[in-house]
Amino acid sequence: MSDGGYNRLVPFSRVPLLVVLCGLTFIVGLGRPAITDSDEAFYAEAAREMQERDDWITPHYNGEVRFEKPILYYWLAAGAASLSLDAELAARLPSALAGLVLVLTTFVAARRWYDLPTAGLAGAITGTSFGYIAAGRQALPDLALACFITLATYAALVVLVCPSGPVVTRQRWGWLSLAGAALAAGFLTKGPVALVLPALVVGPLALWRARSAGTWAAWWQLIKEVGWLAAVWLLLSVPWFAAMSDTHGVAYLDRFFMAENLERFATARYNNPRPLWYYVPIVVGGLLPWSPLMALWARPALRILARARRVAAVEGWLLLWAATPLLFYSLSIGKQPRYVLPILPPLAILLARAIARSLPKRADAGADRTLAAAGVGSGLIIAGLGLLVYRARPLLVGVDPSMVIAGTATLILAGGGVALAAVARQRCLPLSLAAASVVATLSIHYIVLSRPGPEPVEEMATLIQSVEGGGLPYGRYRMFVRNLVFYMERPHVDVSSIEQVATFLSASEHVLCVVEESDLVRAGVPAFEIGRVSYLNTGSLTLDTLIWPDPETDLQTVLLVSNRPSILEN
Repeated sequence: MSDGGYNRLVPFSRVPLLVVLCGLTFIVGLGRPAITDSDEAFYAEAAREMQERDDWITPHYNGEVRFEKPILYYWLAAGAASLSLDAELAARLPSALAGLVLVLTTFVAARRWYDLPTAGLAGAITGTSFGYIAAGRQALPDLALACFITLATYAALVVLVCPSGPVVTRQRWGWLSLAGAALAAGFLTKGPVALVLPALVVGPLALWRARSAGTWAAWWQLIKEVGWLAAVWLLLSVPWFAAMSDTHGVAYLDRFFMAENLERFATARYNNPRPLWYYVPIVVGGLLPWSPLMALWARPALRILARARRVAAVEGWLLLWAATPLLFYSLSIGKQPRYVLPILPPLAILLARAIARSLPKRADAGADRTLAAAGVGSGLIIAGLGLLVYRARPLLVGVDPSMVIAGTATLILAGGGVALAAVARQRCLPLSLAAASVVATLSIHYIVLSRPGPEPVEEMATLIQSVEGGGLPYGRYRMFVRNLVFYMERPHVDVSSIEQVATFLSASEHVLCVVEESDLVRAGVPAFEIGRVSYLNTGSLTLDTLIWPDPETDLQTVLLVSNRPSILEN
């Protein structure tokens, strides 16, 4: 399908397979590890406090009002917690389900514009790309935002841009309502960016279509449809913002719209400045292990440059869809890797189309050399992950060494299977690569990111609760800064400097402090050690840590100390 139309019938025979695939990559093991000492702790704890306070309007974290993000993710996580799910599973479930919806949306979009093999492959790429898997396994709103942006963009394209879109009036208004609802959900998830990105993609195309029609009727139709879409968005998104403004006044509007949106985009206040090209390797890494297959784009790109073929309408839409967020975020000052998640669905569709065209049509057909080389590259990446897992074994406290060896061997075998398929059985390459991604996901999850028994932050919370009834004031400095409150279920005292550590431990009342051993020495105040844990912060784990593991620097010794002798209770 290259004429800009769409297939009216969207068979759903592949949907159960995609659901199972997403269950393996997004859901299995979602309750572990413990909530990490990263941004996900803000959302997990705010959702817990929302349910505890029964305040479904104003988010709170550590007992204080949290203005940083809108309400939807907190609602979803608190709603999941009300189902009596494990706390970690409930906090992360909205992200995982957003990943599933995103995969199905990508599948449906690809099927409307291309054939069924391309659609199934696009869904599989989205569901097994490491960038999406990582986002779907954290209590963060970014994958939900990407889901709503993708859904809104696709629905708006179908109605406002596709020349052979739904002609029945009822269908058109249904698609527009879906787009408006998705915009509202995105706006309630992270704010104005949920409107900006779809508008930048669909707006120019819709205006071009109306201009090409050359009639006032076309312009009037566009105005009516955009008006309906905007009305749905306003109806669904404005009430909560109005309630917050009524409760907290101008302070909320200023903090959220100015500080949390404009300043994050245009200043270095919240994130260190990064280069213009920062997101290029992030996008490539986010599509792993499929990224090497991007080499398949080289041949058609050269033909287009040589004017041997034209860019099809759908290809143009997808390229604009991918390029717009990339350019938008590249121009921002404050950059974070997860911001570019909305770029990946259109790239997955384009990549799936390139792979489907390159696969041999018959079992006895010759192999595509570019596909073979790229597939071998993907296999080597999977096998390389196995070697990284093995190298990281000095850091894997509490993990059975036999599990590390088994995981390493499994990843190497999976990578070898991908490379073999790329060379000898190319028609099996997509299946082998998707399976290898599942193997990599579960191996790294159970061996590197989580461990048997209580996690260090849970051990620390248990220690604190065992001291004289568990009600003493406690502070933490540089260790378990964000996630300890989730497991303590009561506020901590903010301690943000060595001087404050010294002051806190010099208090006349009995207090506890969570602090790294070296920082306690720097504070220079007497303290009584109650317990200690060895800690690898997987929330900030980097590739360098796995390549060059150093237990002395990567494993931190975290102490629980008191300013007076304490009695531990069983």
